[in-house]
Amino acid sequence: MIRYAWITSRRELLWFPAALAGLFVVIAWMLPHPHVRFTIARGYLGFFVPLLAGISAAYAVLDDPALELRFSTRVRHVSTLLTRLGILLGVQAACALVFQLAAAAMGIDLSPLGGLAAIQRAWLVPTMGLAATGLFGSLASAQCATGAFVASAVWLVQILMKGWILANGPRTYLFMGVLEPGRADLRASQLALSLASVALLAGSWWLLRRQERYL
Repeated sequence: MIRYAWITSRRELLWFPAALAGLFVVIAWMLPHPHVRFTIARGYLGFFVPLLAGISAAYAVLDDPALELRFSTRVRHVSTLLTRLGILLGVQAACALVFQLAAAAMGIDLSPLGGLAAIQRAWLVPTMGLAATGLFGSLASAQCATGAFVASAVWLVQILMKGWILANGPRTYLFMGVLEPGRADLRASQLALSLASVALLAGSWWLLRRQERYL
């Protein structure tokens, strides 16, 4: 199943994250100022990894040339969902970790985001949130492009309306760990967003059971 999912996944969803990570490494290497390097590293981990995850997740399940055939087998829907989504998110996670190693080699200090665990939560929480959003959007609409659009729209709204969201619903702000790491309600926000991601994944599993919508 894993081999099949790897072979049938869009190639650009697998190689583009690595290419983007390499591009940000080159940009950070070319700009030696410590603050600029930190901003670049924070931007890649906290904003671009989640965005790519949301777009990729929208294509995780429905973008399968043999979807109808797979529905006719005894493969469990949750296995299909987790395998295909896991591969795409695994690629994003690998790129994020390799980027952090490259950043450390260049002397980029990510400690303003907190300790090692806090740094990982800063990009992982919004990544899971947008991935779950993109996947749910694609299954709810039965269109991959719609799911990608929904994830991108959420990403953009969160960036443009940072002040309003932090004032009216701070626990729904995806990028608090990147932009506001010192807030007292950071952990509560990350917990709430994680639970929301789980709920969207559960909803995606429920939608996937209604096979007739996708045939």
